[in-house]
Amino acid sequence: MLKKLTIVLSLTILFFNIALADVRQVSPVPSRQQKINRDTLVNILTQEDAFLRQKRLIPFVKKCIQFSEDSKLLAVHDTLNAFFVKYNLANKEVFSNFIKSISFNKQHNLKQAETYMVKAVQLAGKNNQDYMMFQLLSHLGFIQTDLGDYIGAIYNYRLATIEVRKLHDQFKDNRREVSLNINISDLFYKSGFYSQSLYYLDRAWSLVSNDTISKRLLSSVIFYNKSENYFRMNNLDSLKAYHIKLNDKANKNYKIFTYRRRTAYYITLLQHNYANAINQIKALKKSKDYAPSELEDQRLADAYYQNGQLDSAKYIINKLLAADTENNHPEVKFHLYETLAWIAGKENDNKASADNFMLALKQSQAINIRLTQVGNISSQIKIDETENSYLQKAEVYKKERLWLLFIVLIAALSIIAIGLFYRNVKQKRHYEKLLYEAKKEELAFINSHEIRKHLTNILGMIDILKNSENRLEEYEQIESFLYQSASMLDESIKNISEKLNED
Repeated sequence: MLKKLTIVLSLTILFFNIALADVRQVSPVPSRQQKINRDTLVNILTQEDAFLRQKRLIPFVKKCIQFSEDSKLLAVHDTLNAFFVKYNLANKEVFSNFIKSISFNKQHNLKQAETYMVKAVQLAGKNNQDYMMFQLLSHLGFIQTDLGDYIGAIYNYRLATIEVRKLHDQFKDNRREVSLNINISDLFYKSGFYSQSLYYLDRAWSLVSNDTISKRLLSSVIFYNKSENYFRMNNLDSLKAYHIKLNDKANKNYKIFTYRRRTAYYITLLQHNYANAINQIKALKKSKDYAPSELEDQRLADAYYQNGQLDSAKYIINKLLAADTENNHPEVKFHLYETLAWIAGKENDNKASADNFMLALKQSQAINIRLTQVGNISSQIKIDETENSYLQKAEVYKKERLWLLFIVLIAALSIIAIGLFYRNVKQKRHYEKLLYEAKKEELAFINSHEIRKHLTNILGMIDILKNSENRLEEYEQIESFLYQSASMLDESIKNISEKLNED
């Protein structure tokens, strides 16, 4: 008995020592909660330019929420709101609701996230805050997309597009409007409106075609989304064309490897080479560089079904339906249930086939409702775009009219200036003519009175000397008079020279 007690006691001590050693070896797990950079926050809140303040504060707040633990979110709210009050942030209520929405979205409580984002939109709308409205409506669209409310998402993306166009002069490029068009396109794609989806992708491309930076960042996304549409439309030639564009070295998107490999097996599927497509998809799902999604499982199920591997197809489809992720929108579910129905039919399970066709019918009804709603919102967007096009043309016309008025004014001023110059030249010539005539008369007067007078005196005295019997005596008498007349003649000639040299 004592031996047994000794063994038990030894084992207990050993266990305790091992446990204690384990406790010592386990280092505390560092918290991922990050402190709010208060200096940066103060710098943002004291920014005088309201546009720049909002532009910096929105990503700062999002970063604070995203890098916070769920248990610390309330404390983060309180800290941020305290700073908003302290620095008298003009739209602090808007940001307070925005913070709550981002927090609920982080916790996957999408309904609450939508509620608070709607409140933020309503408050911002009262104060005509264009940039805030653009950001809030875009975030509301993201939330509604995750909720599966495509109509609401398209509607809010449409409103965000209207707001971002008001801010055209504030931005250096069109990336924001391009992204909104891509988002709208994606929702039309999920709703089965492939032509509409391609239309918005074409609009996005037109906005980046002359913008080098935006083109480099977003071209591969546009090409890939077009490839998705062409795959759904069974348009093999167009799919191949955009697969080639995606393989251009100019594309630098971080998902480019995934885009290229995915469109490659899309081509294989449309070429009905299902066995090869299965191998491609399975290899990609194992690749570290590839970013897989539910799309691979959907395509793999289709390839298994088309290749006659019914059990494999059924297994994947049931797994997808059980997951019920955001990619399982009504159109996808309709296809999945319909495929299960066909599989059941091939397996002679008529009841399962009928049940799955019924489920597919329900999804078809949901699709029809969505198509009607999306069609209505699409018409409204078309009206908005027509109105925007009219406003842009009106603005261009207004600028052209101002330039025309400016040109007409310049032309009129030029004509007046030319007229005044011509009149001035004419008057100058007239005055020069009058001055010439005056000088001419003055010179004629000097010539007839001064020069002729002095010359006559000299000639008279010379004539006296010629006819004198005693020339020497006569010369001595008239020498001084002769010299005086010659001097005066010289003065008169100099006077005439000066008159001729005057301007």
